Amino acid sequence: MSVLKLQIKVFRFDARKDYNPSYQLAQVEYALDWHLSDVLAHIPLQDFSYDRMHLGVRLNQVAVFEDARVLDLIAQFGKEWVLEPLSLKYARHDLCMDEEAILKDYQRFLHSAPFLTQEERHELARYTNINFVQPSYHEGYYGDGFFLYVKWLMGRYPHRSKDLLQSIADSKYGVMNFVSPKPYLYPPSDRIEQEIYDLQKWLIQASNCPIANNIWAHIGKNLESKYQLKTPQTSQVQGDFLLFNGYEKTYNSAPLLQSAKALLARLNLRVLEAECCFDGGYWGRLGDLEKFLSANAYNMALAQKMGVPLLLCDQDAYANALYAQELLTEETLREKVNQHLAPYHLEYQQASLVYLNAYLLENIPTLSSVFTGFSSVLFACEDCNYHALFQSLGLACHTPLFAKQSITHLLDTNAPLALERFGALRYEAIDLGADFLLTTSVSQFHMLDTMAKRASKAYSRDHDNTSVLYLPQLTLLGMGEDNAQVLGLHEHQQPFNFL
Repeated sequence: MSVLKLQIKVFRFDARKDYNPSYQLAQVEYALDWHLSDVLAHIPLQDFSYDRMHLGVRLNQVAVFEDARVLDLIAQFGKEWVLEPLSLKYARHDLCMDEEAILKDYQRFLHSAPFLTQEERHELARYTNINFVQPSYHEGYYGDGFFLYVKWLMGRYPHRSKDLLQSIADSKYGVMNFVSPKPYLYPPSDRIEQEIYDLQKWLIQASNCPIANNIWAHIGKNLESKYQLKTPQTSQVQGDFLLFNGYEKTYNSAPLLQSAKALLARLNLRVLEAECCFDGGYWGRLGDLEKFLSANAYNMALAQKMGVPLLLCDQDAYANALYAQELLTEETLREKVNQHLAPYHLEYQQASLVYLNAYLLENIPTLSSVFTGFSSVLFACEDCNYHALFQSLGLACHTPLFAKQSITHLLDTNAPLALERFGALRYEAIDLGADFLLTTSVSQFHMLDTMAKRASKAYSRDHDNTSVLYLPQLTLLGMGEDNAQVLGLHEHQQPFNFL
C-alpha cells in the first residue's frame, strides 16, 4: 500500500526573536478523509503556530479560508505545498498574524463612529483577513475586508449610510480602487467582488448615491453618454456571424477585428458587419442596469434580425453579453428592454452568442509549430484552457496568477496607480523570459500595448518594447500568414518583430 504524503515548505517566523523569516521543509502523511485543519495539526515542526480559531492561510500563493478536503486541495495545488501567513507584513508567529497591529490601522475610523457598540467594534476583526487575499496592495489602501465591514454597518445603520459610504469613497485609497481578488482565492468565489460592486454601484449611480458632490458620479454619467442606439443599417447578404465592434473608442480594437476577419475568411466563414452599440465595458454592469441591458440586447437583436449569431472576439465583451443574456430571461425585464428597442425596429428574443476564442479551441485549424523554442505569458481573466492551441503551435505559454487580474478600469479612478501596477505586472511577465505577450481582452491590450510606455515610466523601468498579440493573430501566424496588414500588426504601438 502506497503512503500518502505531502511535501510542505512552511513559513517560520517569531517576531519576538527572529530578524528574518525562513522556510522549513516538512513531510505530512495524510488520510483520504482529511481536511486542511488536519494537515495543519499534523505538521511535525517544533513550536509551529497557526490560527485555530479563524482558519486563513496562503497555500501556493492562494488564500484559503475554508477547511477544504485535502483531496480537493491536492487536485488544485498538487502534493508540494508552500504554506505562508496571509500577510507577510503582519506575520507574528509562523502562520499567525498580529491582529492588534492590523486593527491599529482602523482606530481613526472607530473613533469617528462613537455610536458603534463594543460588539460591533469587535466584529471588524472577523473581516480583516479578507484584506490580504491578494499578496500585495498599494500602500494606504483601506482593504477589501474593511469595505465589507462598512457595508455590514450600513445594513445596521441605514440612516448613517451617507457618512459610512463617504468614509470609503477616498480617491486614492477607497473602494473605487478595488481590483477583484478572485484569482487568489480558493475555492473560487465571486462573493467578495459582488459585495464590493454593490458599494461601487451606489457611488457611480448619481441618482442613488446619498453623498452630495459625489466625486464618482461622472463615471456613471460618462457611461450613459456612450450608449448610442440608432436605427441600424442591415444588409441582405448572407453570412455566418455578425461581428461585434462596439468597443470603447479609446481602446485600439483594430488589430483584433482585422485579424478576426482574416482568420474567419481562412476558415471559409463569412462575417457580416454593422455598427454595434457600446456594451458598457467594465462599468456597464454597475451603472444604469436598463441602459446596459438595452445596449447589449440591441447588439443581440441586431444579429437576430440578420439571421446569424453574434460573434464576440474578446473576453470582456463576451462576458457582458452573456451576463445580459442571463438577466434577460426574466420576462418583465425583457419587456422593458424591448420597449427601448422598439423605436429602432428591433426586438430581443433569444440570442445566439459565439466567443471566437472558444470557437477556435473547438475547431483548431492545421497549424505549424512556428513558435517552437519561444515562450509567452497569457493575460486573461477567464478560466478557459488554451493549452491545445499553444501545443499545436509549439509555444510554451505561462498563465501565472498575476496575469489573471484585470486592472484597466483603474485608469478611470486612479490613473497613476493603474499605470504603476500594470507596469509591475507587465515586467513580471517579461522577466519570466516571455518573447512576447498574449491577451484575450481589448482592455488588457490597451494597457499592454497602447499604454506600455507610460506604464514603464510609472513603474520606473527603462521601456522594453515587448509586443502583445491576440489569439486570432497568433493563430494566423501558425497558418503561415506573414502580411502585417492582414494580421493587424501595423496598428500596434509595440512592434511585433518575429516575422
